[in-house]
Amino acid sequence: MFSRLRFSLDGQWRFIPLNVSQTSLNFSDWREKDGELITVPGPWQADPRFRYHVGAALYQREFQIPEEWLTPGRVVILGFGAVDYFARVWVNGVEVGSHEGGYLPFEFDITAAARPGLNTVTVWVDDPQELFEEIPHGKQSWYGMLSGLWQSVWLENRAASHIRRVKITAEGEQVSVEVSLNGALAENLTAEITAPNREIVARIESAVPLFSIPIERPLPWSPDEPHLYALKVSIGEDEVTETFGFRVIETRNGQILLNGRPFYLRGALDQDYYPDLICTPPSQEYIEAEFRQAKALGLNCLRVHIKVADPRYYAAADKIGLLIWTELPNHILLTENARRRAGETLRGMIERDWNHPSIGIWTIVNEAWGVDVSNPEHRAWLAEMYDFVKLLDPTRLVVGNSACWGNFNVVSDLDDYHMYFAMPDHHEQWRNWVATFAERPWWTYACDYESAAAWQEYLRAPWLAAPRPPAPEARRRGNEPLLVSEFGNWGLPDIEKLISGYGGEPWWFETGLEWGDGVVYPHGVEGRFRQYALHRVFPSLKTLSAVSQELQFAAMKYQIEQMRQHKSIQGYVITELTDVHWECNGLLDMFRNPKTYFERFATINADDMLIPLWERVAVSGGETCAWPVLFSHYSARKVDGAVLEWEVKSERYGAFGKSFERIGGQVGIGGCPPFDVAELGMVNFQVPSVGQPTRAWLGLKLTRGGEMIAVTEQELLILPNNVQLPTTEGLYAPELEVFFAQQGISTVSDLSNARIAVVSTLDDACREFLLRGGKVLFLADKPDALQAVLPGLKIAPRANTPWQGDWASSFGWHRFENIPTAGVVDFAFAGLTPEHVIHGFTPRDFERDVFAGLFVGWIHKPIPTIARKRLGRGELVVSTFRLRENLESNPLARFLLGELLRLF
Repeated sequence: MFSRLRFSLDGQWRFIPLNVSQTSLNFSDWREKDGELITVPGPWQADPRFRYHVGAALYQREFQIPEEWLTPGRVVILGFGAVDYFARVWVNGVEVGSHEGGYLPFEFDITAAARPGLNTVTVWVDDPQELFEEIPHGKQSWYGMLSGLWQSVWLENRAASHIRRVKITAEGEQVSVEVSLNGALAENLTAEITAPNREIVARIESAVPLFSIPIERPLPWSPDEPHLYALKVSIGEDEVTETFGFRVIETRNGQILLNGRPFYLRGALDQDYYPDLICTPPSQEYIEAEFRQAKALGLNCLRVHIKVADPRYYAAADKIGLLIWTELPNHILLTENARRRAGETLRGMIERDWNHPSIGIWTIVNEAWGVDVSNPEHRAWLAEMYDFVKLLDPTRLVVGNSACWGNFNVVSDLDDYHMYFAMPDHHEQWRNWVATFAERPWWTYACDYESAAAWQEYLRAPWLAAPRPPAPEARRRGNEPLLVSEFGNWGLPDIEKLISGYGGEPWWFETGLEWGDGVVYPHGVEGRFRQYALHRVFPSLKTLSAVSQELQFAAMKYQIEQMRQHKSIQGYVITELTDVHWECNGLLDMFRNPKTYFERFATINADDMLIPLWERVAVSGGETCAWPVLFSHYSARKVDGAVLEWEVKSERYGAFGKSFERIGGQVGIGGCPPFDVAELGMVNFQVPSVGQPTRAWLGLKLTRGGEMIAVTEQELLILPNNVQLPTTEGLYAPELEVFFAQQGISTVSDLSNARIAVVSTLDDACREFLLRGGKVLFLADKPDALQAVLPGLKIAPRANTPWQGDWASSFGWHRFENIPTAGVVDFAFAGLTPEHVIHGFTPRDFERDVFAGLFVGWIHKPIPTIARKRLGRGELVVSTFRLRENLESNPLARFLLGELLRLF
C-alpha cells in the first residue's frame, strides 16, 4: 500500500517582523538576504531578538517536493499544528488559505500551487494587540505574548481520497468508530485493533464510515495501568492509526469514579511552559520524562492551565498514565466575538483530542477570567456553555467556572474552589476554611445580590457572609465532588542552577514588576539577599533557597493533611508542577530540577495517607503528648490486621539521639473501610527531657504482613522543661506580673523604679522612660500597641498588604541560634507568628539591629518582626510575635521571651 509520506518543515525559517498588519503582500522580490533565521516551532518571543515584538510578521522557507508526489491520484497537504493567532499562507506566491485561532491545527491542499523540485511557503501571522481582550490567550496576559508558528509544520503526501479524522469511543466492550473522509466512501474500509500486548484482537471490513467493533474483556486505562489500544483504519491507498483507551469517568454521591472505582484526585497545576521555547515543548521524550517525575511525586492528575497543549502532551499522558484536566484559554471581555471564538476553540479542542483517554475534565472558565459573575447574562452564558460542552462530549466531566475568592460556579460536574494561605502564619485560617468548605457551603455557587452592599459583603469573605438564595442561573445538584483545585506555597529555586541552565541570568528575571506590588520581580535577588544582611542567618542564597523549599514542603504537608481529614473532599490541585518564570511555587524548578523534598513528597501525596493531628509541635521535655492518628484510605490494599508503628527520634534518618531513651510503640488496627477516613488510634508519649532546644521527629508507619501501606513523619521542636528566664532587677511588667512570679522573678510596680519594662502598649510614660535611659521590651502584637510618637517607628498590620503573603508567599526568618530551626520561622512557631510588622528600619539596620523579619516573593519588602532601636539614652526591642497570650501554653513562646530579654 502506498500510504502517507510525511516531511517535517520544522527548523530554520526566514522571519521578518512587520510594523503594521498587511492584507496584500507581494513576495516576488523577497530575496534570501531578507529577514533573519528563526526556529520553528516556537513563538517568536522565544528568540531574544524578537522578544518584545508585537503585531504581525512574515515567515518563509523553501522545500523540495519529489516528482512522484504530484502524480495523479495523489495530493500534497501542508499542515500546521498551531499558529497564534491569524494566519494567511502562500505557496509559490499563490494564496492557499487562511486560519483564525491560536491553538488548533489546520491544513491546506496545496497540490494546485505545488511543483516538482523547489517550492516556497510564506506565512503571514498577525497577533493583534487591539483584539487581545476578545481572543483566547490564557496566561499570555501574565507572562507575555506568544505569537507565531509555535507548533510543528509539515508536508504530507496522501491519496486523493483519504481519511481526515478517526473518532474512537470505547464504552463497555464496544469500540464505536466514526471515520471522516475528504469525500464520499467509494469502497470498503478495513479496521483492526491491537491490544496493549501488541496482539491483533479484532479486524473487520465496513461499507459505512460509522461502525462498532466488539472487544472481549478490554483492559481499562487508568493512571496506575495506562493500557492503550491502537486502531488502524485503511481505505484504498490511505491508512491512519490512532491510539485510544477504555476509560469511564463520572461522578456519583460526591465522589469521582474512574472505571467504576472511587478516584481521589491528587493533581498539580501545569502551565506547560518551558525554559527555552516558552510554550513549545522540546520533545515528546522531554514531556514523558517530566510526567515520570510527576508520578514519582505521587500525582495522578495534571491540570493544564487555561491552555490547549501541544498534542504530544496528551499523547505522553496517555502513555505514562496521568489524568488530564484541560482548560479553555481565557479572553478578557465577553463580546460577541469572544463568545464565538470561545465556542469554536472548545469545539476544536474536543474534536482534536477526543481519542485521548487521559483527558478526563474540561474547564470553560478559570476564576471568572473573561466573565462578570455578578452579571446574570454572563452567568447564563456559563450555563449555556456547560450544556454546549456536555452535548459535544458527554464522556468527560465539565467545570463551568473553576472558582476562587470573589466568584463562584453556576453549573458544573465538580464543586471546586481555589484558596491560598501563607504557612505557617495562617495555618489556623486554612484549617478553619477547609473545615467550612468540607461542609459544602452555599457560597461556592452563584447567589443573588440585590445591592452593591450585599455584593461587597460577599467579596470581603464569602465564608463569613450571611447565606443567600441561589441565582436563577445556578444549577447545583448538591452531590458534586468537592475539590480544592488550587492551593500552594512558594519555594525559591536554586539561582545557580537557573544561571547555569540559561548561561546567565534568565531573561524573565526582568519581568513581573506589574504583579503583586512588584514582589514577584526576580532581578536583583542576589543583591537584596546581601543588602538586607540575610547572610547573617543563611550562609548563602543557595542555603536560603533550600530552606524555603523545606518550608514549602512543610506547608503542603499540613495543607494536604487538613484536606485529607474530611471524607467529603475528594481531591486537590497543587499550584504547581513547575516554577513558571517569576512564579516559584513549583514542585520542580523551571528546568525540571527537583526541589529538596522530591524523594519524600509521595509519602504525603498518595492513595493512602497517615495524618497525625497536633495542636502544636513545639513541646517541652516531660510533657505528655496524645495525638490521634487518622488514615485516609483510597487504595485497594487491605488494612485489616495492620499495625501502626511509631517512634520519636532526634535525627531524621538516623538512630535515636544519645540523650533519648527509646520512645516507640505500636497500635493494632482492626480494619478501615475503603474510600474513607478513619481514626486508627492514639499515639501517646512523654516528651524526652533535653538540655537545650532540640529538633526531633515523630515517625509513623502502617504495615500489614511486612508490606508498607503508608508512612509519614512530623517534625517536633523540644524545649527544655525548665527554661530559665534571665533574672533582672527592676523588671516592670504590669501585664505579666503573675507569669514572672511563677518563674520566680520579682517585678516592680512603678515604672520610676524600673530598669527594664516589658509592655504591650508603648505610651508617653514609656517614651519618657526610654529617653531617660530605660530599656523597654515592647510586645507589639495588637493594632493599637504604639500610643506614643517615636520618630520613624510604626507598627502596622500585615492584613491587606503585600506582607500578608498568602499568594506570593511570605517567608519568616530569625537570628536566634539557640532555636534550631535553621533560621526559619517554621511550624514550630505555629500560633506565634506575627500579624503585624515593624516599619522604620533601613537596609543597613538589618545588619545589627533586626533579629527576625519576613520578606515576600523574591526577597522583596524585607521588614522586621523583631528589631532593636536606640532612643535618647534608652534601648527599645520591639517584637510582633504573638507571645503574651501563649506564654502559659507554648514553651517556645516562653523560650523566645527569654531570648528577647537577653538582647539587653
